[in-house]
Amino acid sequence: MNSIVKNSLLILFLISKLILSQQSAADSLKNELDKSQGQRKVDLLNELSDIYQYINTGTAINYAEASVNLAASINYKKGLANGYGSLGYCYVNLDNKKALTYTKNALSIRTEINDEAGIATSNNVIGVIYYYTGDYLNSIDYHLKALSMREKIGDQGRVATSYNNIALVHIAIENYETALDYLEKALAIRIKNGSKRGIAIIKDNIGDIHSKMGEYDEAFKYFTDALAINKEIGNKKSEAYSSYNIANVYQKLNDTTNAVKFYNIALDIYTQLDEKNGISNVENGLARLYNELGLIIPAIIHANIAFTSAQSINSLENVAFAAGILRNCYAKIKDYKNAYTYSEIFVSASDSLKNSNNYKRLAKIDFDYKVEKLKKEKEFEINKQKSFIMYLIITLVLSFMIFVLIIFGYISKRKLNKKLNLLNTRLIEINSSKDRFFSIIAHDLRGPFNVLLGISEMLSGDLENLSGEEIKHFNYLLNLSLKKQFELLTDLLEWAKLQNGSSKLNYQSINLYSELNSLIVSLQITASLKNINIINNVDDNVLLNADKNMLLLVLRNLISNGIKFTNKNGYVKISAEQVKDSIEIIIEDNGIGISEADLKLLLRIDVHHSTTGTANEMGTGLGLILCKEIIEKHSGSIKIESKLNIGTKIIIQLPINIVNPVSSI
Repeated sequence: MNSIVKNSLLILFLISKLILSQQSAADSLKNELDKSQGQRKVDLLNELSDIYQYINTGTAINYAEASVNLAASINYKKGLANGYGSLGYCYVNLDNKKALTYTKNALSIRTEINDEAGIATSNNVIGVIYYYTGDYLNSIDYHLKALSMREKIGDQGRVATSYNNIALVHIAIENYETALDYLEKALAIRIKNGSKRGIAIIKDNIGDIHSKMGEYDEAFKYFTDALAINKEIGNKKSEAYSSYNIANVYQKLNDTTNAVKFYNIALDIYTQLDEKNGISNVENGLARLYNELGLIIPAIIHANIAFTSAQSINSLENVAFAAGILRNCYAKIKDYKNAYTYSEIFVSASDSLKNSNNYKRLAKIDFDYKVEKLKKEKEFEINKQKSFIMYLIITLVLSFMIFVLIIFGYISKRKLNKKLNLLNTRLIEINSSKDRFFSIIAHDLRGPFNVLLGISEMLSGDLENLSGEEIKHFNYLLNLSLKKQFELLTDLLEWAKLQNGSSKLNYQSINLYSELNSLIVSLQITASLKNINIINNVDDNVLLNADKNMLLLVLRNLISNGIKFTNKNGYVKISAEQVKDSIEIIIEDNGIGISEADLKLLLRIDVHHSTTGTANEMGTGLGLILCKEIIEKHSGSIKIESKLNIGTKIIIQLPINIVNPVSSI
């Protein structure tokens, strides 16, 4: 017991000593500040802001703002850039939009004055901001820029920082082996230069990987090491993070008492620092814990706090996590209105996080970076070779002949590499189009299934207490959702068959008026939600020769688009007329219209173009591409005319009699 007390007193003494030393440094700078003017005063204000970032964020912001104002008034660009940089760092996880704006201002000025170290720092902070907002693709892009520049100028300490931050992105996408590689390189540098703060950060992150892999003993070891170091150096923010990580491990080991204890330690510190991302993480952890214990009301309270904090900093990952807990908790207490609301938020946030194929694209960027690095190393070796050959040319004729042969081989190799690069670029473009198409299909299928799952969970949670009418209503919703999913799956399968050539168009004579009437009935429920009138102005004697299923697929997509992008009480009108040897089918609405710029992107598979409807209906951009392909296989064409806030007209032209139809792809 006495040894524990002695150790505790020793730790408190070390912490207080460090804080006093920081405060002493700040006091010394303040004394000099009162006597300084011009650029020196700007530099002192920035130094004070840097010190107070770990003591009092509000004070740090005040010093940085004073620095920016003074630097701007005397046109001191480096000081102005540093002031913006300090403001950006202060606002990380307080207001990430502000943080991004200030940091990009700093980057712009540092680029203008060619401050390489400053440019690297700005790129690093921007990468951190994108990481916290879940934009991992932009995050790793900026971190790799920072790493490349730091390696170039030989700043090993900050190289370790970049390694650590790149590892965090790979942890987020569950690429643990790559993350560990980066962290081990970072740890070696930190141990070599004796940076305790850096060692603690890296140990926390290595522990996080072991925790995610279920290796809790190993994780606990790294987390407790990090916590001890953070307490020793008085780094409160990192102390909170280590405590949060330890709480997570205790929760996974079902040690509720210690989990709550360490969550509360972390929460107290994050609250003092007003660190919203940390608050959101801890509150989500407590909400998950209480939900697992069946304590629904405390779980709802903590999840609501987490949700609000996450929204304030645009943290999609924490928004989705909190919304998922709130959905489940409200369903358990039969508050289906709130359960449905948070279910929609959960699905939307989850889709935003998962929509892009981040893992493959991140791996490609990382690979490109490594290739670029190897290329530079190879160029360095080639330059060494050239120097050596030039020396031999001066001394020996034979060496000159060898040199000529080497140059000839080098030129031939360059030509070959150029051809290979052109082929590689083309292959990348083709692969990108393929990946984009599969991403679209995955998104279209996932959305309806998530809605279906949400309804199913509500039914299974309280089936015995539902009335007959309620069961009928839920049954109706399930039936409707399944029909829509079946139609979507059927369409996608038909499309896939056309793509691989296994399906041929089955031409037959079609009465357009009759088929449209049947199609309109199936779309009437969707249209009635916005009181949209679907008008069939096609004459009852219009006949054309086409594949019935494929044509109806096209018409259903285009009419559905008209409904989606038309405001309440609007209309979607279908008409047809014969023009020479063709039939023109016209789908017209009085909706929100499309800009000229967007019109150029609608029918391109290589460009991601998706717009929400007037009632926030989600889309992926697949429909029009599919329609265009099918119409072209009928030897027809599709044209889109639109004006913003007036409406859209889509004109399909099909030959009345197909002479040489393109029956398969």
